[in-house]
Amino acid sequence: MQKTLFIVFCWAIIQSISGQKKIDSTAIRADIDILEKIIKKGHPSLYEYISQDSLDYLIETVKESINNDFTDITLYKDILTITNQIRDGHLVFAAPSTIKTDQYYFPLILKIINTEFYTDTNDFDIPIGSQIKKINTVDVSNILERFKKYAPTDGYNLTKKYRDIELKFGQFYTYEFGITKKFEVEYIQPDGIEKIIILDAEPFVKVKLRNTKRNSYFAKYHNQENGFDFFDKFIGNKTPFVYYKEYLGTAILTVNSFGGDIRIFQSHLTKIFKEINKRKIRHLIVDIRQNDGGFRANAVHLFSFLTQKNFKQTTSSYVTALSIPEKKHLSRSFLNEKEFLNDKFKNHPVYDGWKLPFDDMETIMVPDENRFNGKVYVLTGGTSFSAAATFALNVKNDPDMILIGEETGGGYYFHNGEFPVYYELPNSKIKFAMFMEKVNHYTKNKNVPKGSGVPPDKYITISREDLISGKDVLLDYVYKLIKGR
Repeated sequence: MQKTLFIVFCWAIIQSISGQKKIDSTAIRADIDILEKIIKKGHPSLYEYISQDSLDYLIETVKESINNDFTDITLYKDILTITNQIRDGHLVFAAPSTIKTDQYYFPLILKIINTEFYTDTNDFDIPIGSQIKKINTVDVSNILERFKKYAPTDGYNLTKKYRDIELKFGQFYTYEFGITKKFEVEYIQPDGIEKIIILDAEPFVKVKLRNTKRNSYFAKYHNQENGFDFFDKFIGNKTPFVYYKEYLGTAILTVNSFGGDIRIFQSHLTKIFKEINKRKIRHLIVDIRQNDGGFRANAVHLFSFLTQKNFKQTTSSYVTALSIPEKKHLSRSFLNEKEFLNDKFKNHPVYDGWKLPFDDMETIMVPDENRFNGKVYVLTGGTSFSAAATFALNVKNDPDMILIGEETGGGYYFHNGEFPVYYELPNSKIKFAMFMEKVNHYTKNKNVPKGSGVPPDKYITISREDLISGKDVLLDYVYKLIKGR
């Protein structure tokens, strides 16, 4: 079972920065020692991307840098320099509670296109699509590089990092640069004119409302007004919903989350697909671009409505421990340790852990009686993570479907998930989540580089011109494809 990371650390984006707490060097070393024990005992893919010697060197380097000026935010950053090399999108750290971003937040809403930052709204009389060059004299390429450690991802994938940085730019700016009340922004308008503007920091709540007006949410393309109502229906809506292009014989099914009750989710899908089939729809577009995961069973159920044959999703799963490590520092866990670790894996030992050599969900991986029988197109992106990435991989493995967009944020060959545990380091009070089960995926193409997300069959991403016009280039591509059939 897998919880979406939005739910796991929903408090992270609303925390704030008044100050930093100095921590005694002995206490800092103690926290690092505890973290080291936890990940070495319980992390299921610790040495996939970093050797044990290199990890030990990173940890020792942090310990040697400790001095009397160390604060909780310094420790937080140093921990991220370590965990960023583990390359696990499910190993997520929340910033210390002293870091408060609710009052002084960077006010611009930005979009990353080909590593460049562009304005995604027309606030402060800055035209949409203006390229940001510097913020408080710091080049944005430098800022992007420094922000990467705050956005965990599977393997070497960058699409998820970029999508997270877009959404949480103000949050990461405060983590990296501290409280900032004014911002000098150098930018180039779409007409080539270079300008400088001084902007005041704003409360997070105000910036959050402005985020709903992103041009890259494509309200204009749907002939709707850009704002909260559109956002609430198309982006923030976590319940699957469908709309139609009748003249194309096409349904667009948007699934922004695989979270929520499994039975209710399946009931929604059954109702939707009965309606789609009643309308005699010939083409189905499934949009999971905003889907950051949830329960894998929900992803399995969705694919069962699309496929004509039995399918596979994973080949095996692995744990390095049959019990939760360092329980005295555990803040919470959702699942029964004995049932989901010990009983599940104890009869399948390997030399360095326990490996379940089959998928315990395979019995439900069969076509649903209300399945769709037409052509399927799936839209994906960097936000597509965890269970959404495993769903995208099912599409990738099926020659009768087409995956369109950018590389998923979730890993191609494996992901960590299923058994989440939550800790708090006792001195710094830094909270983090670790998932104890490594899930190995069923893949057909073995030539995809290790550390990649699921690659689309047709790579399409938004351009600056698309951002300015508000054109949903992925939907537009599929509509043209359907018209030509």
